Amino acid sequence: MKVIGIEIDKKRAICMVLSKDLQGEYTNLTGKTKYIEIKDDQSNQDIQNFQKEIHEFFDTIQPDHIAIISRQTKGKFAAASVSFKLEALIQCYSNAEMSFVSKQTLTAYYKKNPLPVAFDNAYQENATRLAAYLLRE
Repeated sequence: MKVIGIEIDKKRAICMVLSKDLQGEYTNLTGKTKYIEIKDDQSNQDIQNFQKEIHEFFDTIQPDHIAIISRQTKGKFAAASVSFKLEALIQCYSNAEMSFVSKQTLTAYYKKNPLPVAFDNAYQENATRLAAYLLRE
């Protein structure tokens, strides 16, 4: 099974692609595309380019499941509005199952379970935790 865990941080979608074989071995399939960023969220061309780039990335990977870390919609720690634009563009992808997982769910899970796979850069930690969580069964 191949999954993509995505954390949306400001103007970029940080992606981690993992697979798990029948022996329980994890493989990082992310490759060179660690994140996809939008330069100007007011530009129609940039919006279309972001959607095209991320959907092409998904098509290349052909994941079974894609999940996004959910963010707060209101309150003191509400996410930036541009992040919800990116989320909507990601959700337009129709060739894989899509879901949301809260940070609280991940935190609770990893209090009792070790992270079974390493990540290359510190900014990939949450996306890695999400992808590994999706493969937990």
